[in-house]
Amino acid sequence: MTDKIVLSSDGGFYRVAAPELLVVLLHRYNATPVTMQQIAEVVRDEYPQSDIFAPCLPVTVSSFSSPDELARSIAGDISSLPSIGAYSGIIFIGHSLGAVLARKVWALAHGATPEATVDPERRPLPWAGKVERILLLAAVSRGWTVSSALKPLDRLLWTIGTAWGNFCRHVLGKEPLIFGFRRGAPFLTTTRLQCLAIKEAGVRLPITVQLIGTDDDFIAPTDNLDLATGENFYYMEVTGASHAAIADLPTDGDDHSARSRFRLALTANETKLKESSASADDVFDGYDAIDDFDETLLPTIRDEVKRVVFVIHGIRDRGFWTRRIARKVKSVAGRGVCRSVTSTYGFFPMGPFLLPWVRRSKVEWLLDQYVTARSLYPDASFSYIGHSNGTYLLAKALEICPAIRFEDGAIFCGSMVRRDFEWSKYIPRQIGRMLNYVATNDWVVAIFPYGLERMRLQDVGGAGHLGFLDPDSANIRFASGEHSAALAPDKWEEMAQFILNGKDPEHRVHGVSPNPANLARGEWSRLIWGLLVVGVLGIGAAMLALLWWRAGWRGPVITLGFCLYVYIVKVVLTRA
Repeated sequence: MTDKIVLSSDGGFYRVAAPELLVVLLHRYNATPVTMQQIAEVVRDEYPQSDIFAPCLPVTVSSFSSPDELARSIAGDISSLPSIGAYSGIIFIGHSLGAVLARKVWALAHGATPEATVDPERRPLPWAGKVERILLLAAVSRGWTVSSALKPLDRLLWTIGTAWGNFCRHVLGKEPLIFGFRRGAPFLTTTRLQCLAIKEAGVRLPITVQLIGTDDDFIAPTDNLDLATGENFYYMEVTGASHAAIADLPTDGDDHSARSRFRLALTANETKLKESSASADDVFDGYDAIDDFDETLLPTIRDEVKRVVFVIHGIRDRGFWTRRIARKVKSVAGRGVCRSVTSTYGFFPMGPFLLPWVRRSKVEWLLDQYVTARSLYPDASFSYIGHSNGTYLLAKALEICPAIRFEDGAIFCGSMVRRDFEWSKYIPRQIGRMLNYVATNDWVVAIFPYGLERMRLQDVGGAGHLGFLDPDSANIRFASGEHSAALAPDKWEEMAQFILNGKDPEHRVHGVSPNPANLARGEWSRLIWGLLVVGVLGIGAAMLALLWWRAGWRGPVITLGFCLYVYIVKVVLTRA
């Protein structure tokens, strides 16, 4: 009989005399290894000859560490353990954020690259093939979001924390570690794609069991479940367990108690796990699948699909047109071999578009959609048609996540990307080729994004107004009309031919020239911006001045007028 194990808050390596098994415990966010104490006790009870490695992870609220570096550090520490070559098997047990790290470390051990490929020349770590089981407790597998699953106070605190994190990222240039685990974050996206790549490479997959608390007060089922890369997982519910308390294993109760369910997940063979796990249909009930209008049932892998086209809308647009263009592309390709992703991130007004943290959240939304599509259509090549903010989403996604690829190329319409975007960095490694339609009278881009580009503010610009500068991009001059000119039905055939067959349209449209008035708007865009800002603030300041200096009956009238003015400004910024 072994002595009772006691985990230290500083972490440690807990050895036995003749170890046969290594168990790695990775704790949750803003906690220490002590929270895994009862997990360690059950592990030693079931496997007396097990060494336990429980590092203290730098995952506090104030942590700005890189999650990639943290995962590499854990993998390196495991490789340095004195008995690493003697173990017959390895088990990873991760809680919440630690569960994601467990999968990441496993992927790195098998040679996964930042591009989410498996390099045949990069040999797996010697212990990689010994990983036989991974247990995920209340895992943020798909990434956390501030959602209605949180209690009101927790939701308020996380909202404040997110605002602080956005300030750190966009003003101080420091990325909070927890942002790496947000839904669609580059770290999480890459981790999920790496797991897919390892599976496709034919590597033997470990038994993976995910324990889900029925009373999880932190993450919603859609955050907890990752059906895209976890289709082979065994999902087991733990009755009455909250997000933190799922790691607390009180004395054995019935078969659905936390301790009983954990023992089962830790020791049962696949036949027993299959009998005790939730069915795929039950799991799917709590999951919001990819927004593909052809996909209404449980997502299944479609090996016969060879082409996938994303058609993504922009600002001030509900995106109804995306399905019409997608239908055209599929008709050219053949409906049986081509699928579309026409997902929507909701109506996106100009006001929120000007906020970099809101734009970033939409980029992460796109990355999440990408992972799901890659999992459903593993043999397909991808392409992209974007309009307005939809062009910004892809450009930013390429910058922050080297694991995504659109082999068949991209088409930009009404682009809000900076003109100096360096396409040569991404063609052909991440994107096969690109086509950019320049409109003759796109005043939206000429004034707003292009004005910000000329003032060197933010990372948007006027590619839809004047075109890209990089010679690796192809600018079509010109689409006759305003911001949505390139979406005209007479362009759909050439778009389909470009992404499906690589056929370039004429880069210079004869008889069409830019509107001189719109060129002037672009030249004067900085002044227009200044007048708009001064005008909006000036009117408000004048009304407040009147309120300050005037008394009597005029006070309430001016107050009411000021409130109405603020409301009108809000409506214009958030709904126009």
